[in-house]
Amino acid sequence: MVSMIAKATRKLGYVLLDANVIIEAYALGVWNKLLDKIKAAIPATVVQDEAFYFDKKKSGKRLAIDLNKFIDSGRILEVAARATELQNLRNIFDDLTLEGLDPGELEALALLNSGRLKGAIFCTADKAAIRALALMGHFESGISMEELLRICGLQKPFDLQYGKKFFEEQLAIGKQNRIAGFGLRK
Repeated sequence: MVSMIAKATRKLGYVLLDANVIIEAYALGVWNKLLDKIKAAIPATVVQDEAFYFDKKKSGKRLAIDLNKFIDSGRILEVAARATELQNLRNIFDDLTLEGLDPGELEALALLNSGRLKGAIFCTADKAAIRALALMGHFESGISMEELLRICGLQKPFDLQYGKKFFEEQLAIGKQNRIAGFGLRK
């Protein structure tokens, strides 16, 4: 009999992982187990420029992250946004919103907005990225790290910014901003 966790993770499309989630998954020691449970996609910018090391929680020792070996083995998909997809996103947000997003988040949001990765969801702990997700009208296309780990049966203690409550609060702010037109190009 297939477990409920296996059924839930099979229903997920690609999970676009932000650099902060990758780094935290390494620090919590759940990275490999997480990859066993999900179809992970990582924006090329995160692979090439953002996720290089993590600090081990207990010792504080800095260790390297090598995402390329996971790409080479097929355990994760590296995906790059096209220039037109990035420009389309820049046409949605005002300059202040764009300044709050790092390049990996911008690329992940452009990929979601394009619809190229059907059914993909974005896992991030960055409040600007969560709010931007709501500004785009993609209210159901995001997930907190806490919720992702719960679905995968990998509960761990974590900082508040990785929690479901934090994610939902930022999403609500983004929804309010969308209604008010704040953060969007006029």
